[in-house]
Amino acid sequence: MRKRTAKKLVKCVDDILSSMEMLTKFKGNSYMVSKVKKVCSDNTAVLETKKDAGQRYSELLDEFKKKIESSDIEGAKKTADDFKNLISDSVVYKVVFMPYKASMWDSLESVWMVADKDKCCEAVVVPITYYELDSNRNPAKRVNEREEFPEYVPVVNDEEYDLENDRPDIIYIHNPYDNTNLVTRVDSRYYSWNLKKYCEKLVYVPYYKWVDGVSSTSFKSAMYYADYTVQSSDDAVKRCIEASPEYATILGLETIVVRRSMEKKLINLGSPEVDKVISLSKDNVPMPDDWKGKVIKSRVNVVYNTTLDEIFESRTFDKVRETLAFFKENSEKAFVIWRPHPLMKQTLTSMLPNLVNEYNEIMNEFVNGDYGVLDANPSMHYAMFWSDMYYGYKTSSMTELYKYTGKIILEDAPKLTKFVSKCSTENLLNELKESNVVSEPDYSLENIVDIIVGNDELKDGKHLNLENSGFKINNYILEKMCQEDEK
Repeated sequence: MRKRTAKKLVKCVDDILSSMEMLTKFKGNSYMVSKVKKVCSDNTAVLETKKDAGQRYSELLDEFKKKIESSDIEGAKKTADDFKNLISDSVVYKVVFMPYKASMWDSLESVWMVADKDKCCEAVVVPITYYELDSNRNPAKRVNEREEFPEYVPVVNDEEYDLENDRPDIIYIHNPYDNTNLVTRVDSRYYSWNLKKYCEKLVYVPYYKWVDGVSSTSFKSAMYYADYTVQSSDDAVKRCIEASPEYATILGLETIVVRRSMEKKLINLGSPEVDKVISLSKDNVPMPDDWKGKVIKSRVNVVYNTTLDEIFESRTFDKVRETLAFFKENSEKAFVIWRPHPLMKQTLTSMLPNLVNEYNEIMNEFVNGDYGVLDANPSMHYAMFWSDMYYGYKTSSMTELYKYTGKIILEDAPKLTKFVSKCSTENLLNELKESNVVSEPDYSLENIVDIIVGNDELKDGKHLNLENSGFKINNYILEKMCQEDEK
């Protein structure tokens, strides 16, 4: 039964006990006796409405009623304790997941999987509506991606979900920006401070993987309004807490107030995105049909992730052109799975309109070529699983996540073009024994491709076994709920 129902039933039991004790004090007062009996009768009637809660519930209720009728206060108290414990143990928490982009569902999926199997939870997935913004940051297109979620995830139409009346116990979100995002924006009813009105615990799980020492601590409003922000490292927790003065300025609050809040909200419980990467297999990410016959073992299949950060840093597509030219000229040994950021076109239109035409030209030339495939899948995991190595900017969460495949990563230097690497094959092999991550300009794309092309062991990578973060997150939040219920 729902938590609020359980609380109501426990209150009924307590009210009956209080009435019985009051009855002993007013035995000679017919008016008070009648009032007390009515209280007992009304509360018992409420308890009766939940007789379908199970045989044990019915047995304890019948026993409790007998003690009441016989005015056995001590016996009623003992039965009441057993009854209330049974009610509390049968509580089921309503847990609602409110993702907005299907491509970012991996940030919540392992938590949902655990909650969906947990007998203490009723888990529901409600993909929420958002808007694509134009160059003036006004809503240009209304979007809901519920149809793009995996088939094994049952989803609810947000227009049909009555949040205000359902009042879930826990809500999980992965969009932290509320009204501040410059490219897309969720519907205002889903801003974190609005969601918080209708649940006991609002939990924000970032849709990007934190990169220690690199990721930005920039303020995101859900970090403050949510009850908990799940982080994936101690570095993330520490640096975000240290950024409290900046957050306080934005919020117009005292630094000490914000810092204390951040210290309570920020918790390192790992990353559901890592859970997803480790679980990848041919069964859950079958090769896309349009990749078959192209992504083949005789070549080095490189996932090339083009991020918003690197385009903002370079302000040109020179490096992208150079990289794609390499694959075109070396198609016998290398093949590219090109994955531009899903919001690249919208972001350029909104923030770098002078680059839109060039991007369109590059895209048209690429899709008409035969040296690579465009990865426009909502999920990045097809590219992660079927590629042999990764090439991308170090600030990207995909770069960080790819490390957990155990395959080789070459970190891109966006402004660096036409450089010549002076590394030797021996040095590269030695370095790869220590780490699967190397960077430009120490090593070039050609260096890495040449060393991987005949090495199946490097292509397969070393896989890791880590504790499931979804399990840790679900258990942590439920424990917090139970602790507060016991107060």
